[in-house]
Amino acid sequence: MSKFFTLFFLTLLTPLFALHAQVSLGLRGGYTLSATQIKNSQGYKSNSIGTSSQLTNLHADLIVNVPVYKSLYFQPLVRYITKGAYLRPLPSKPGVFVESANQLKLRYLEVPMNVVLKFPSALGKIVVGGGPYVAYGLGGTYELDVLYNGSVVSTDSRPVEFNYKDKGIAPGAQLSRFDAGANLALGLEFNNLMVFGANLSRGFLNLDRTASARITNSYFSLSLGILLDREDY
Repeated sequence: MSKFFTLFFLTLLTPLFALHAQVSLGLRGGYTLSATQIKNSQGYKSNSIGTSSQLTNLHADLIVNVPVYKSLYFQPLVRYITKGAYLRPLPSKPGVFVESANQLKLRYLEVPMNVVLKFPSALGKIVVGGGPYVAYGLGGTYELDVLYNGSVVSTDSRPVEFNYKDKGIAPGAQLSRFDAGANLALGLEFNNLMVFGANLSRGFLNLDRTASARITNSYFSLSLGILLDREDY
């Protein structure tokens, strides 16, 4: 499956490199603020961005600018990103040991496929747009607490193995390798080829494969980088 996904990326990008005279490329990286929303039938809920559950990390992007018509552009990214969250402990049961994940980190290769408008300004171009994304899970880890009467008695770091039974974020959980959703993009392309960008992303695909919960990703990111060339030069 990983070979298929790699081939998919190459198939997507090959025509863009062939049109190099009309396409500009760039590199950037930055700061990610992520959260994982979890809601199950027992009423357990992990909240989204803007709460104490949010997790900070880094990301790296390859930017592709494809002119479509005048100020309209197709702007896909190839993004390496870590998503996840700090998770609230599960409800304790008196006199019973309870396993509960307290931190989740999921590493993805993600492709946001944005359509953007570029508006000239004194500093360069203002970029506004958005679009869907697809992501492939590369791996991850979670911290598993063992609770007794509401107190943590031990903590263990464990790998997330997508698609394998009992290798999710709790005993019996199964996580899907694929993620998908939508994002909004806002940025600035400076005249000196420096670029600044902000993205707000919301996952719509349920990552839980057991139908016992709904698990989705979201994040906010700030990026800084440089264009290797400009399509309008």
